[in-house]
Amino acid sequence: MTVAVSIIVPCYNVAPYLDACLDSLVNQTMPDIEIICVNDGSTDDTPALLSAWARRDSRIRVIDRENGGQGAARNTGMDVAEGEYIGFADPDDYVEHSMYARLLEEARRHDADITACGYAGFSDHDGKLLEKWSRSPAAGVEENVKSSSFHLNALWMRTDVVVWNKLYRKDFLNRHHLRFETSFRAAEDDVFCLMLLPHATRVAVIPDRLYWYRRQREGSISSSWDERGAPFMIAVERLMHATEYWKKVGWLDSGLAQGWVSQALRVYLLGHFLAQDYPLPQLSEAEWALLRARCRKWFAMVGNMDAFRSLGKWDFAFCRLLAAPPEGAGWLSRASWKFLSRCRGRRGRYYEVCWRLSLPEGKGGEKTAALEIAAGEEHEELNDES
Repeated sequence: MTVAVSIIVPCYNVAPYLDACLDSLVNQTMPDIEIICVNDGSTDDTPALLSAWARRDSRIRVIDRENGGQGAARNTGMDVAEGEYIGFADPDDYVEHSMYARLLEEARRHDADITACGYAGFSDHDGKLLEKWSRSPAAGVEENVKSSSFHLNALWMRTDVVVWNKLYRKDFLNRHHLRFETSFRAAEDDVFCLMLLPHATRVAVIPDRLYWYRRQREGSISSSWDERGAPFMIAVERLMHATEYWKKVGWLDSGLAQGWVSQALRVYLLGHFLAQDYPLPQLSEAEWALLRARCRKWFAMVGNMDAFRSLGKWDFAFCRLLAAPPEGAGWLSRASWKFLSRCRGRRGRYYEVCWRLSLPEGKGGEKTAALEIAAGEEHEELNDES
């Protein structure tokens, strides 16, 4: 049988949920699929369940590997996939029986590299639909995403930065050597989707909610992610990795001109600093200094501050603050910033960040340089500027 769609399921200690997921996959309305289950070093009953399912349905392939994280498990599946298209499903979720047939039909109709659908979030506790975590994107086709300009209703924005509501042409992924970054143990979907931007040509979207996404599962990556609060440091690392990739493939200048880099900055960095419903994290003075050093490195890599003026007054003010060299501040300045942080809205958040990022007078260059060494990064440039 020729395989049209390879569905990759990374599995790690998901025994209570696995049956529901695989039942929804083996009952797809299209028969020409393969289901690649990658056991990522599970220590519960997951391996036994996978073996039982593989004996029951010959379309299920089980690959065992040492634990390396969800991204590494997905890469393993991608490397052996035989289908013309590749899809991803998380083992604690389930899909509508028509999902892959409909995505495939749409992909072939429009000759799309990427095809996306809507999805529904539901509570692990009581199974109720969670509208906050559900999406029904407006239908559409984008002929050349990589050359399009950012706007809030851009088709790429409608697809969301998750991989499990999409179908990818395998040749497209392999031609551009697109794989998941394995150093990220959470939210690696975001980085993968950002890496697709410079290459995406034709993308199609259907609005129907065909994927059911489990929220609030104890022990899940997304659950622990939420509990940690605003993930500032990891957000900076994701933005850094994506920008380095854009620069490597020669798309950074285009991304700046088209507004996509500014949008990534807003979502992955400024959004955490400015969101009023997210308290600033309780970082140590040294951690705040390291965060600032990482931000400065990103702005230096981009090298064009004027590109961010379009973000608006306060967003641009934050850009300038985060890109500035570290300087020691007197006690009066720090006390003033702490007092002004009580202001409402973005003004208050701006002064709170000024206070958090500032170092006591005389400690700026010395402490930041020491932190750069600890992080294993080059620090001569910072010493020269201090």
